[in-house]
Amino acid sequence: MNRRVVAVAAIVAALGLAGCSSPTGPDVLAREATAEDQLPEPVSLTGVDLEVEPGSARLLATHDDVKYYGAKSKTGGSFCLYAVPVGLPERWRAGCAAVATGEEILTLTVFDGSQAKLVNDDVDASQAKYQGWTQIHENVLVGPADR
Repeated sequence: MNRRVVAVAAIVAALGLAGCSSPTGPDVLAREATAEDQLPEPVSLTGVDLEVEPGSARLLATHDDVKYYGAKSKTGGSFCLYAVPVGLPERWRAGCAAVATGEEILTLTVFDGSQAKLVNDDVDASQAKYQGWTQIHENVLVGPADR
């Protein structure tokens, strides 16, 4: 086989593999855990479509008396968002989804009917599609019900 053809094939293969890299999800979940990252009782790590890696939760923000936590799922490449009302932790809500190469990971309906979005890093929340949403953390947007 011609050396030039082999070199071109190797470059094409390398570029193809570079394009197949998996999204890593929000960088904030890679930081060291602190005491405030601990999910309160009675919040669970397991449930329907919810298999969270123990110790992976990170407090992302507190907004309107709701604490928002991000966590890694036991399912590789999936991330979770928890919404835990301050003083009413038994009314917590959570959801998990696979991280895609797009901007949004998941949208969660909170206990009061409002909504929260877990988004990938570097999302521009000033885009028209996010009008009416409030960015409370680099990776969390909150909005009213019925979105």
